[in-house]
Amino acid sequence: MHKSPVENPDESAAFRPLGLPVSSYHAGERADAYLARHFPFLSRAGWQKRLRTSEVLVDGAPISVSYRLREGQQLALHHPQTVEPEVDRGIYPIWRKGAVMAVFKPAPLPMHENGPYRKNTFAELVKTELGPEWSAVHRLDRETSGIVLCGANTVVRNQLARSLAERNLHKEYLAISHGLSAEEKWIEKGPIGDLTTSEIRIKKWVVPDGQSAETHFQVLETGSDHTLLKALPKTGRTNQIRIHAAYAGLHLVGDRLFHPDEQVFLEWFVHGLTDHVVKQTGFRRCLLHAHALAFVHPEDGKVHEVRCEMPDDMREFWAGQRA
Repeated sequence: MHKSPVENPDESAAFRPLGLPVSSYHAGERADAYLARHFPFLSRAGWQKRLRTSEVLVDGAPISVSYRLREGQQLALHHPQTVEPEVDRGIYPIWRKGAVMAVFKPAPLPMHENGPYRKNTFAELVKTELGPEWSAVHRLDRETSGIVLCGANTVVRNQLARSLAERNLHKEYLAISHGLSAEEKWIEKGPIGDLTTSEIRIKKWVVPDGQSAETHFQVLETGSDHTLLKALPKTGRTNQIRIHAAYAGLHLVGDRLFHPDEQVFLEWFVHGLTDHVVKQTGFRRCLLHAHALAFVHPEDGKVHEVRCEMPDDMREFWAGQRA
């Protein structure tokens, strides 16, 4: 994501960008009015207070309350990360044969060091708890639980990674969505790319000039207003299942980034996992789980399948929908 160009790198890390650069349509607007309109999790008075205390920067510099914005300028909000965020550290081996091990990744838990995360990562926990020789071959989103294949040496990891790139690994996910599907089975093939019209810089969506993507969905069970889905991604685009589910009108429970109301994500981005965010999304994390994985073992040449049932949080949530 964009970083404000302030001179002190430590201070720069304490600021988070707010949305996209100012468009020509909004050029000339007062900063406080613009902020209150586009980021209503604070009132106009609340934004004025933060402008006066230099907690909002424009292109890395403080501005007055009455400052008129110019096209292309980037706003950023002071939001320092004082401690590393809490994660679920409960990894454990599901299956092992030779130099290949399938490991359960709980959620929330990021795969690698990134942003505020240093030690609270899957990669770090695997090395400290399962051995320094083990490393993940592929990744899951921070809030996705389930199976991650790990290899104990470079040769094995490279062969598994090649199989993944050539789509020779069969992957199956379980997901719980808001809403009910009109179809029992369907295929989403919408191409995925950057959503340039979104206030959220990192957001991707189904767009005409996106990369090809294909996800097969099947309804497993339905509740009163939720659906338990099986998802089989045939390509590996970032956030593919979450995007295709939301595009089909079935956004996943707990998913903030692809929630129909972008203000939910923006509130979480600034204030964290508030009660309001949880209420709007339906859960503390995105209910997506890597349920099954089939692959050719690099050492014995045989096809192996590993399965991992839904974790307790997903199972308990779904039991509540069927009650």
